[in-house]
Amino acid sequence: MRTVYFDGQYLKAGTRIIEAFTPGFFKAKGVFETMLGLDGVVLDASLHLERLLSGLKALGIKPPPLNALLLKEVLRRNRLSTARVRAMVWQAGREVHVMAVALPYKAPERKNYRVCLFRTGRRADDRLAGVKSLDYGLFAKAFALARAKGFDEALLLNRRGHIFEAGRANIFWIKDRVLYTPPLSSGCLSGITRRQVIDSTRRLKVPVQERDLTPQILKAADAAFLTNSLIGIKPIEIPSIGAAAIKKID
Repeated sequence: MRTVYFDGQYLKAGTRIIEAFTPGFFKAKGVFETMLGLDGVVLDASLHLERLLSGLKALGIKPPPLNALLLKEVLRRNRLSTARVRAMVWQAGREVHVMAVALPYKAPERKNYRVCLFRTGRRADDRLAGVKSLDYGLFAKAFALARAKGFDEALLLNRRGHIFEAGRANIFWIKDRVLYTPPLSSGCLSGITRRQVIDSTRRLKVPVQERDLTPQILKAADAAFLTNSLIGIKPIEIPSIGAAAIKKID
């Protein structure tokens, strides 16, 4: 049993209940954020909550009480030194609900990720592209299919044939000492770690550019890596990428 925060109360919940509220499987109008809990601290909680509030505004949902101290308390009550902390807000009828959970998390052991490619019907100008929405089925499906095939992640192509992000991460690549990443206009999420990598690289006076990414460009890159709040920065094996690996998913 885990302690979860739900609509102002701390409650005990079993695995089945928590899994039922997993983004991509739980169908509702709302948003979520996934954060890393480490030694009693929820990293970058304020940045995640800022993005969550922005997403709620885009969906026209009134924000419920939710703050960094609440997330820290969920982490403390579950007595986890390393955790995946998730906050969810959704609307059902006229009611707005909030849930926060902390689950055990173990960092991936593989040094470099193996990735596959999936072609999707994602529009680059999708109005929810910048919202970490509970309408997460496409990403959850891609990630699950990639893992079932023995890969660590899935790279997703939009309708224009551009790689815009991975199932659970943003993507960067390096070519001739320039760091590149797909622009937000490609349909990718403005990831917290993505922003931090861009800001840190610019402070170091290293060139950073946003550019549309095709499988051919990625194959020719000198290096590439994925980023999110749990894995941090994870290099990918470019030789594992090939046009033959492209599958269509909806």
